Amino acid sequence: MAGTVSLPLGFDVPEGWTPLDPAGAGVPGVAFVAVHPEPGFTPNITLGVRQRPDPAPLAEIAGEAVERLGRTMALLDVVSRHDVGDPTAPGLTQVLRMRTGEGTDLVQTQVFLTVPGADGPIARVVLELVFTAEPEAAKRLTPDFRRFVAGVHVRRNDPAGEGEQL
Repeated sequence: MAGTVSLPLGFDVPEGWTPLDPAGAGVPGVAFVAVHPEPGFTPNITLGVRQRPDPAPLAEIAGEAVERLGRTMALLDVVSRHDVGDPTAPGLTQVLRMRTGEGTDLVQTQVFLTVPGADGPIARVVLELVFTAEPEAAKRLTPDFRRFVAGVHVRRNDPAGEGEQL
């Protein structure tokens, strides 16, 4: 139901994070990926951009993400889910606790932000920002993810703007 779309996004990569080519990093279908060097599981931030031609509420879209992820995890719990943003650009954030098939415990924070499309709310674009790390690393690195999310913006006629452009 969701299609990949190109959107001129601006954002700042947090200090200590290394951007990677998504395809080369084994994360096809996302527009951006960055990793942070840590022993064990490598913490990562991904940014996906999808056009949603349907009027699905963000809670449903977040549920779809949980369902997809649940197929690959040995354990998956939704710890919290909250609406964010405002009526013109609604968003949703959820925190998941997971265990991989190899027994690695992970925490994942997912943020879904709506960018209204040119044809109204049905042609909207949904940004999916995801941060995944082991629990101790998540405690240290969550402020970096929050800064990343806060800095994501759509560029409008500003080719010389700051940050990365997708």
